[in-house]
Amino acid sequence: MGVIKKILLLFLFPLFVFSQVTSENLPQSYTIDTLIHEVKRKQTLYSISKIYEVSVQDLRTFNPQIKGNKLSRKMQLNIPQKRKLISIEDNSIILIEQDKKEVINKPYQTINLKDSVFKKKSLKLGLMAPFKIDQFEIDSVEVNKRLLKELNLTTISLDFYSGAMVAIKEAVDLGLDIELKVFDTENDQAKIEKILLENDFKNYDFLLGPFIPRNISQISNGIAKSKTNVISPLTTNKVDIKNNIVQSISQKEVQKKAMFRYIDSLVIDEPDPCVMIIYDEESIQSKNKILERYSYAELIKINDTQSFVDPEITDSLLVYSKKNFVFLESQNLNIITSVSSLLNSQVNEERDIRLMTTYRSDIYENENISFEHLGKLNFTYPSYYKPIYNQNLTNFNQDYLHEFGKLPNKTAIRAYDLTLDLILRSAVFRKIEKSIKIGQTEYLQNKFNYQIENDMLVNQAVYMIRHDNLEIVEFDLSDHNEYSK
Repeated sequence: MGVIKKILLLFLFPLFVFSQVTSENLPQSYTIDTLIHEVKRKQTLYSISKIYEVSVQDLRTFNPQIKGNKLSRKMQLNIPQKRKLISIEDNSIILIEQDKKEVINKPYQTINLKDSVFKKKSLKLGLMAPFKIDQFEIDSVEVNKRLLKELNLTTISLDFYSGAMVAIKEAVDLGLDIELKVFDTENDQAKIEKILLENDFKNYDFLLGPFIPRNISQISNGIAKSKTNVISPLTTNKVDIKNNIVQSISQKEVQKKAMFRYIDSLVIDEPDPCVMIIYDEESIQSKNKILERYSYAELIKINDTQSFVDPEITDSLLVYSKKNFVFLESQNLNIITSVSSLLNSQVNEERDIRLMTTYRSDIYENENISFEHLGKLNFTYPSYYKPIYNQNLTNFNQDYLHEFGKLPNKTAIRAYDLTLDLILRSAVFRKIEKSIKIGQTEYLQNKFNYQIENDMLVNQAVYMIRHDNLEIVEFDLSDHNEYSK
């Protein structure tokens, strides 16, 4: 049992009365003890269920006096505690309990495959990206410069290609023979169909791309008989479920689940914060899930015509006597900018404000959003990548700068991490799907922990990130010290 939970149980112990209850629905190897819990202010069925790791339905079953979702203060609840009975040699009985929380939150062991034995030393890869080479004009330098200066599918493709090339070079240095064939999809389904008709992909170890979900599905369907894996490299959106697709970025819902596990921990370790949810029409589902944890949360809804929050409202709701958790559930740039600026003006040493979101899209990287403001608010969120710089990344930046004449961006770094990981998994295990047993791998700013979901490989690895003034910190869900920050 975790230290935090032991302290919590010791604190609540005077309120507990143990009694033995039989249950006809349980096998004889189990028994149920019940604890008596006295409801405290602002506690909900959900928060109590998380404290004792029981379901809300079990709480209702053992407490028929509960009507609806409302609990009254000092109400006494029976808390069922299932324990396993194990016989030992002298025929006595012992009770065995296991702290599920410690098992669930146990950090994954990160594996380094660079030092592994390579069972397959020759690999053939394909890269499918919307380079759109035909839009370049050989006789117009200015047109080409303008195309390459803007953020578009072409520049994203070139950045990804450059990062992948660095990974391939490193793999060759490790003793592998890599053949790469590049296809320009032009983001055009007719061009993709032509690529499928003119090429046989059964001898490829994997295909990186395309980048767009509909194009990924088209390639997946077109090469289904070859059993070659199609890697979705950049999108967090769901792609069609196919057994030859590998979703390499943790999807939005996977990231949100990680954040809600963190929020569930806060429910236990910070039982009585002031909670505010600022949301828009697109974030109602996330708002409702937060309300399941904090039913008393203050709600502020913002719409497209009014993307600003009245500072007097937030100032009146934020308190000095305890922590303030503000959930910002919107991907609208104006809303994010205005809310983070507003809260920054209201946080101080006496008033502790923590800004959080269940999903951080790339819109947060817009230069109009103040990095300093997010730091003062200890902005906390889940992410598929780690925006943290260390010596390994510094070394990579120097090598990349020497090779391409500029520093790598996030796309190039991801391409390096993803390509190197897939090459090493294929070289060590021959097939990517056989590599899932090793668990988690991590490189510069991306990690990979594939699991089978609906017959396809899905990356479940998520970083938990917190801004701390001008620093960005990664923390683990099992780190209870994080709750006090």
